[in-house]
Amino acid sequence: MSGGWRLAPVAEARALLPAAPVAARRLPLGHAIGHVLAEPVRAAAAVPAMAVAAREGWAVESAATEGAGPYAPVLLPGLAWVAPGEPLPAGTDAVLPAFTRDGDLVLEGVAPGEGVRPAGEDAAAGAVLRAAGHRLGPLDLVLGAAGVAEVAVRVPRVALHGADWLAGMVRAEGAELVETGAELVLAAGLRAERVLFPGIAARPGDGAGVGIIGGVPAVLLPGDLPGALAGWWLLGRPAVRALAGRGPVARRRMALARKLASPVGITEVVMLGAAGEAVTALGAAVAVLVVPPGREGYEAGAEVEVEGV
Repeated sequence: MSGGWRLAPVAEARALLPAAPVAARRLPLGHAIGHVLAEPVRAAAAVPAMAVAAREGWAVESAATEGAGPYAPVLLPGLAWVAPGEPLPAGTDAVLPAFTRDGDLVLEGVAPGEGVRPAGEDAAAGAVLRAAGHRLGPLDLVLGAAGVAEVAVRVPRVALHGADWLAGMVRAEGAELVETGAELVLAAGLRAERVLFPGIAARPGDGAGVGIIGGVPAVLLPGDLPGALAGWWLLGRPAVRALAGRGPVARRRMALARKLASPVGITEVVMLGAAGEAVTALGAAVAVLVVPPGREGYEAGAEVEVEGV
């Protein structure tokens, strides 16, 4: 680095880390939960593929029940019983509830399609079920009902050196941990072959920096826990999310329990408890407040935008 040692603004340091999503890979649907789709997911076939019963009852041709009532029953022997999800027998287009039939006598008429889910009601063949950029969650396993077996997702490869306690947080952002072939390194106490910035203008975390390790961009974390957490939050986490193709972190508003003073020109990372109070790195934090370098802080009771932990 030329020009002597200096603390880099967080945005300037972050700009030296990867920002483009990694190449997509195909994974079985069940293994892709938590990852971001690299391409749209489409229905392999119509869902349902044919008309099926929406309720249990008797499959019937609706026209044959026209005019049926308690005082004018219609004789319809040989009707087939169907359960929800079962295909309708040929020549039928409705499902009679069980209570509308007394033996072979139908006591109530039904309209065409009553009690039936038509073919393609959930999705037409080829329909986009999930857009590219969607983060798959457990509920997305229902895509298997549309014939989706594999999906294309983005899974960054991240190497940890001396910061194993970050493993869970890295995985939670959609990355996998590797020893070789990493696209990003998070390191604590490991000498970088090249240091781009030895520190950032942050509190805590001024000892966090950016460098190159093994030819790979690296976030250099300080040895103290508060500083390492801040370095992860300000540099490591945004880089992992960018590689995974994730969008901006969701934010919510929270009222501060006490006045918070912050030095101008420094990005401050404050862990907050459930009541909006500042807590230590080992405290029961429920949110993180990142105070921008242009602010001197906030008054007690101020509503601020925070990120969930």
